[in-house]
Amino acid sequence: MSLVELELQLETPLFAGGHDPLQLDDLWILRPSEIKGVWRWWARALVAGALYDAGELRGRSKGGMLKAPEPKEAERISRLVGVEMGLGYADPRGGLSRASSYSLVVEPVDANRISRYKRSYRGGLLTFQLGNRQVRLSLQRLSLLALGRPHGWNAGYLVPGARFRLRVEERLQARPEAVEAALLALSLALTFSGFGKGGRRGLGCLRVVRATGGYAKLFDARMEASEKVTRAINAVRKMVGIAAVESEAEELPPLPSVSARKLAGGYAVRGHTLRPFQVLEVRGADAWRLLEELHNFFLRATRARKLLGDPKAPDTLRQKLAAWVLGLPREQQRTGYTIQRRDISRRASPLLLAVHEAEREGVAHLSVFASADWPAQLSWSGSTTQQITISEKDIAEALVTAVDEFWEYAVNCGFKVSLVWP
Repeated sequence: MSLVELELQLETPLFAGGHDPLQLDDLWILRPSEIKGVWRWWARALVAGALYDAGELRGRSKGGMLKAPEPKEAERISRLVGVEMGLGYADPRGGLSRASSYSLVVEPVDANRISRYKRSYRGGLLTFQLGNRQVRLSLQRLSLLALGRPHGWNAGYLVPGARFRLRVEERLQARPEAVEAALLALSLALTFSGFGKGGRRGLGCLRVVRATGGYAKLFDARMEASEKVTRAINAVRKMVGIAAVESEAEELPPLPSVSARKLAGGYAVRGHTLRPFQVLEVRGADAWRLLEELHNFFLRATRARKLLGDPKAPDTLRQKLAAWVLGLPREQQRTGYTIQRRDISRRASPLLLAVHEAEREGVAHLSVFASADWPAQLSWSGSTTQQITISEKDIAEALVTAVDEFWEYAVNCGFKVSLVWP
């Protein structure tokens, strides 16, 4: 049975890859597995947030990580996402394994015209024609992917405008409250994440053009971002059957969590108390300028130029040696931040950027996650080499600095910034 059918329009370039990770797959340009992965990530963050808000998720130090969920906590989250919410669960002991309750069907709206949106990127500027306008974008993520390649980075991608149908079908029966919670997690994934390479930096963003079916209202384009988050949190709490505690949280959650709690300690960004999850909205230009400027915030030289007028000037993140909070690894030419443990290779950025068109202007959302799942020891190499020990206090302070810089950076670009959730 079909639960909902969505017509999606690509709004920023999509580098999806296929069996060849550098080229689009002609049969599966937008893979169901890609959508399912991002969907599960947001479902997990929502369930973790519900447990954390109820005081039932604390975590502990593990290996070289400052904090990770306890084995029983991790298993509980996996079961709630996989069995209760219905997104599939692989029981380590085999007894409670369950297939996903949902199947995804993805197909181009017009298969005969999809080839008109295919392009090849060979390094330098990303250039494509959109109507009567030629769009030219210089994006940090693409430059990084080209590093170390003697002939540049030759990759296939899809330009904005391509449309797909996404149909969510119910394979196994699930409780109505679980279905609603799962589909609201999908709604958040489509609103606050992109897909493919650079999906955390504003690439591969999709907009819901039309929704039909019994759960279409959950994907209403007129629903504000804040309402989507609130409804998703409430739906997951109802599904899990637990209530939130009212006190401030003394510790960070051990993994990214869509939580409504405040953090103790007095951490504040622009007058707002830091929370494990918050969303900033940026407006004031078309989607292309928003994408280029905000995407490149994560490049120190661009950040310093906008904030200080000099690409070589040390911004606050550099002065405090806190730029690791933008994601690891973060190094070039043997300088920057290195994880000390060999069994920890990376830590994805806790700042997720999504860019969409809305009412003839661009709108960007920056999702900010404060969690303690960071390597406990780093090394920084520059003019000297220093060892960095990370605590929960360091994570909170680094995030406050990063979000404050992002806010000032966006304002200096001529954009308007606001906190839309909470």
